[in-house]
Amino acid sequence: MKKGLFIIGLLCLLNSTTKAQLYVDVEGHTAVGDWNFTQGVFSVSTNTGSQQPQIAFIKSTESGCALEVCNFTPNNYLSYQEEIVGTRVFSTAQQYRRAIGIKTSSYPANSGVSCSTIGLMASAGDGTSGYNYGINTYLSGTQNGTGLFAASSSNYTSGIDVGGKWAGYFQGDVKVVGYVTATAFTTTSDYRLKENIRQIESRSLDKLMNLNVVRYKLKNYQVNMSDTVSTKPSAYDLNSPLLKTDHYGLIAQELKEIYPELIIEGEDGFLSINYIELIPILIKTVQELNTKVDLLECNSASSPVKGPDNINAKEPEFQPILYQNNPNPFTESTIIKCLIPQEVSDAVLYIYDINGHQINNITISERGETSIKLDGNTLYAGIFLYSLITDGIVVDTKRLILTK
Repeated sequence: MKKGLFIIGLLCLLNSTTKAQLYVDVEGHTAVGDWNFTQGVFSVSTNTGSQQPQIAFIKSTESGCALEVCNFTPNNYLSYQEEIVGTRVFSTAQQYRRAIGIKTSSYPANSGVSCSTIGLMASAGDGTSGYNYGINTYLSGTQNGTGLFAASSSNYTSGIDVGGKWAGYFQGDVKVVGYVTATAFTTTSDYRLKENIRQIESRSLDKLMNLNVVRYKLKNYQVNMSDTVSTKPSAYDLNSPLLKTDHYGLIAQELKEIYPELIIEGEDGFLSINYIELIPILIKTVQELNTKVDLLECNSASSPVKGPDNINAKEPEFQPILYQNNPNPFTESTIIKCLIPQEVSDAVLYIYDINGHQINNITISERGETSIKLDGNTLYAGIFLYSLITDGIVVDTKRLILTK
């Protein structure tokens, strides 16, 4: 009888109120208040006027889910590729505010507790159409942004100006265990982002000759710093082709003795090699080899054949040399020095832009050690090449950088 009277009273209360709210917690406590939003089978809305209103708060202290939402396909067939959405969240922002569709946080229940925390976990699979995504995000609209932003520091909880439209943007180091496949790789190298630019030291060939190129296979288990097998899961999938093929490379500990700048020590203590920055060193070595070849060809072409008529012919005292400009980079002016033998008939210094277009040519009339002053006002800011050609033979080519 009392239960019936309670239900009747509750219905009367609902009918007599133009605004009603329904609050339910996981313990079953129920309260009735304002209610004005009934678009769905079950809809909840609030307008409390507070800065951070909470429409619903669900708490679970037991193992399992505090909230589970399931959506199943009905028996009748749906139209092709119609979506079955488990949960859809819409969020709009006002001026100078952020709209967040879903915000998740995960922390240990108590400090010092040994556990794992995962902010967001998603999985998908067994779809026969070939489109199975654990997480599917995209960038819409016309403004700059990124479909996925991830940072290794809490300093970027408000994001960052990514300066373009990207599918993904990562602030911090990214580690991949396995192959990385891409159409192309690029490395930021704009001179406007650099400072203290210097030329690579000469005799790179001598250092490269000391490198130990090896052939090896990867271990199929994780190891500790003591090189012993750990109890952690395997570093690679057992069916990964990385384990089935030989690899070629250098030993980080050995390379560290020659080029320590190319070695990166990870937070786990293991060493990695910056192979990309080995490329400029290889280019420098090729340039050195090319200079030596040119000098050998020059010597071979200019050396007189010692015969009865020229047995006492004099050899050139020295070979032409082109030095690196100083200072480099420069803003106002720079000095280019060169060494021209007396036997040289024609000597010209050519200046090219980075695309190979000739900017200027300077005839060198003096012999011996001479220098040319290059005024920065005659060029625009950028990277240029300059070459010394004597008697139709390229002596050397070097690079100069003008900043303004």
